[in-house]
This record gives sequence, structure tokens and C-alpha cells, in this order.
Amino acid sequence: MSRLAVKGDKPRFFLGLYLCMLLALTVYQDFPLVNVIGEIGRSPMILLFPLFVFCEIAMLAKYKKVIHASKLQKYLFMFILYLSFISLAYLLLQFLHGSYSFGDENLLGKAVKVLIYFILILFYIRHVQLVLAKIGSFKALYGCFLAAVTLLAGIMAVELASIPNALASLHSGSHPYWRVRLLTSESSTTGSIVVVYTAILVYLSRYLSGAAKTLSVVYAGAFFLFYLFVTGSKGFLIVSLLTLVVTMVKFMDFRKKRNFVILLAVVLAMYMFIAYFAAGLLSSFNNDIENYTSSYTRMGTIIIALATVFHHPLGVGTGAYLVYFDRYLNDAVSMMSRFYYDTFGISQINAGELLKYSDTTKNLGVKSGFFQWVMFGGVFSVVFFYLLAKNLIAKANSSIILFLALIFILFSLLFIALEIKYEVWLLFAFISLFLGRNETDHQSNIPRVA
Repeated sequence: MSRLAVKGDKPRFFLGLYLCMLLALTVYQDFPLVNVIGEIGRSPMILLFPLFVFCEIAMLAKYKKVIHASKLQKYLFMFILYLSFISLAYLLLQFLHGSYSFGDENLLGKAVKVLIYFILILFYIRHVQLVLAKIGSFKALYGCFLAAVTLLAGIMAVELASIPNALASLHSGSHPYWRVRLLTSESSTTGSIVVVYTAILVYLSRYLSGAAKTLSVVYAGAFFLFYLFVTGSKGFLIVSLLTLVVTMVKFMDFRKKRNFVILLAVVLAMYMFIAYFAAGLLSSFNNDIENYTSSYTRMGTIIIALATVFHHPLGVGTGAYLVYFDRYLNDAVSMMSRFYYDTFGISQINAGELLKYSDTTKNLGVKSGFFQWVMFGGVFSVVFFYLLAKNLIAKANSSIILFLALIFILFSLLFIALEIKYEVWLLFAFISLFLGRNETDHQSNIPRVA
């Protein structure tokens, strides 16, 4: 295995410690700073932004050009440029109609704040790829991810022992919480963290030997199963089942003995899911139907996004979307009312949770990362996600475990917000850097998959 420009064990050791810190901060998604500066402070990654910028300036000074520009970065950069353009266009349109704010939120200020999320994601990807490349040893990377998974397992154990007031001082609010959420705000956002970190740890285990490799895979599998049986997230269970279905379709070719074994394992896993979790899922959905909680609200906000794109195919940008969200809110409620009446025979619904968005700008947005970004960028967002998925799937085909993790994350985009879900971008950056053929300059020394 190749080694990189980091020479000697001491520099690699300190880079490894830094990566461990970065991995820990990546999963911290309910940082109390949110109470001071707003949603962008829900992740401590905003505090590292000056460091990211400093590293970019240092590299520009050294190489006189932007380096390590993978397709992932190029796609995201072009997407940010487009969002900036369409945001300015729709802000100008609102200004011409005399609208400068929505509620207590200035439209221009909102556009800039949301664009900062995207810029920070781009800098995070570049920084992570730089650190991973500089460490340059798969065994060293394995040690960092092993430490991260162990940290997550420890947090999970503490939570289970002290629910509903687990680690309250580390969260933005002190209210009781009855599910496993690690260092996020709610359980529905936790599954992607477990999947990404477990998958990368299993992938890196291949560079161990003998019993160490086996023990590592067992440890990662035990951590995943531990979470699987204690999570209360419907989205996680649904996406896991969808991932298994896609895997079954992918490996339907029985001409290879390996495919037959994988398919057998997938069918067994699907049976276990249906046998052990179907009753709980149905009960949870029945509760949603009766009380109109999370599922109703999520579906309603997605309808708002679709209505917006139907009328504005190019998207409405990162500032003016507040206006259009409110404009199509009543249409979404009406459509949902008809759906519930036609499907369940229920003539009156409780739309209070969805309608409260008309009175505030706090957390105003689509409860789906994919559809929120489609609302921002319209058809261009769909193209962005298509190119992103196509490129990453082609790369991840060389690793079953990373392929599974990638499919899980791509499905999860329908359920989770993306702005502070840095583990999503960590997986994308890892696959983009290490799997497939080289896409960037200054990558000849990066260890590749055999």
C-alpha cells in the first residue's frame, strides 16, 4: 500500500488525533450554539470554518491553483453558483413587488445565511479529503474510525442508562427525550450516522489481518445491531428495508456464487426486518394517522415543495422560498385533506402542526433534504442529485459495504435535512477520494483500492 507525503509517525499521529476530533464534531448535531446564532450553530462545524478557509489560502499560496478538485466538489461548486444566481433573481422579483422581508426575516439575509450552509459543506468536503489524503495510511484511518465508533457506542450506552434526561447539557434543549438520538436533536437524524461510520469501519477492516479483521467486523456489526434494536426511528427502518430490496435486485445474477450468498443473506435480513419490526412500524403509522404528527407534516411540506417547482421549474432560491412556502401552504393542507378522506375516510384533520409554519420563520422548510434543495434549485437540483448519485454509485460498486451505505444515504435524502448532516458528505468524500479512478491532480500517491 502506498504512502503519502506525510513522513514519519509523529506528523501522522497528530493528524490522526485531529481526524478523530473532526469525526466527533461531524456527528455533533445539536450543539447549544444554536440558541445563540440560530440553526447554523446546531453543528460546531461552523467554528471550524475559519480553519477551513486558512487551509485553502495556504494551499493556494503553495500550489498557485485549486487542488484536489474532485467531481463531487465540482458538482457542488456549480450548484452553489446556480443557487446564488437564482436566489438573486427571485430576490429582485420580490423587491420589485415591494417585499423585502417575510415575518421577522429579511429575505436577502436569509438567502445569504442559507448559502453559507452550502459553502461550508463544500469547504468541509475539501478539508476532509485533504486530511484523509495527508494521513495516507488505511490502518491509521482505521484507528480513527474505530475510535469514533467506540465513542458513539459509549454515548448510546449512556443514553440508554439515563433516558429521558441523557446528556442534557450537551444538547440545545433540556427537555426529556425518550429515544436514542446520540448527539443529534432527534432520533430520525441518527441512523445515517450509524450507517456511515459502521460502513467505513468495516471497509477499512479489510486492511487488517487474520483475527483482527474478523473481530473488527464483528465489533462493527454488533454496534449496528445494537442501534437497530434500540432505535425508535420509523425512517431508519423503512430506509433499511428499501436498501435491502435494492441490494437484492443488484445481486439477482446467480451465475456467481458470491452473488448467491449475498442474496441469501439479504433475503434472511429482510425476513428478520418484517418479522421483528413490521408490527411496530404499523402501530407507529396508525398513531400518525390518528394524531397527524410527523408523517402528515413531512408529506405536507413535500407537497409545498412540489407545488413551488411546478409553478417555478427553475427553483426560487434560498431567500424567496419563505414567501412561496407560505403561498402554497393552504394548497398543501387542502390536498392532504382530500387524500386522507379518500384513503382513510376521515373528513376532519388536525392541520395545526403544519399550519403553525404560517406564523413563524423558525425552522421553516421542507422536512426532506432532497425536496428542500429541489425547492431551492428546481430542475437544476434534480440534475445535481442525478450526477452526484451516478458518479458515487459507479465508484462504490467496487465495495459491497460502501455500496450499501451509499444506497441507504441516497434513500435517506428523502427523510433527513442535508444542511448540517456532515456524515453524509463524509461518506461522499470518502468514496470520491478512495474508490474508482483518479479524478483530481496531486492524487498519484493516494492509496487506491486494489
